Amino acid sequence: MKITLVNQTTFKISESKLQKILDSVFMLLAKKNIRQIKLLKKTEITCVFLNKTEMKILNNSFRKKNKPTDVLSFQPLDSNSMGELVFCLDVLTLQAKKQKHSLSFEFLYMLIHGVLHLLGYDHEASKKEEKVMFLLQDLVFEQLTQVNKNLNCISLKK
Repeated sequence: MKITLVNQTTFKISESKLQKILDSVFMLLAKKNIRQIKLLKKTEITCVFLNKTEMKILNNSFRKKNKPTDVLSFQPLDSNSMGELVFCLDVLTLQAKKQKHSLSFEFLYMLIHGVLHLLGYDHEASKKEEKVMFLLQDLVFEQLTQVNKNLNCISLKK
């Protein structure tokens, strides 16, 4: 799957490493017999990285929540696209510190979360849906981190 990367932050994002991580996420999800498997056959995905101010504006516009959030997912406008994931690395950095793990692990966890939203999972729809989504998210995250400890595609620009 081709990635379109839009980075409007002070972080450096390795597109090639991000590509490998996304390929791994898609491969594991494809093995799980998940719903809407046809979406995994799409040819492109867009990953956008914004600062807190821009993410707050976007979150307020689309979710009526006047605060920055970690990740937002948007359904595709193009039939070849899986959709768009918008990340706020400032929020992810704070969450990683709170959880006492690395930014790369927090990003991976929320990347899986965003992809699941693009596949139609919605933890806010019901308690049952929340349980299903988070169980799958945790399973894929655990499998990826056990296999590969070097999942870092983000660093601060110099």
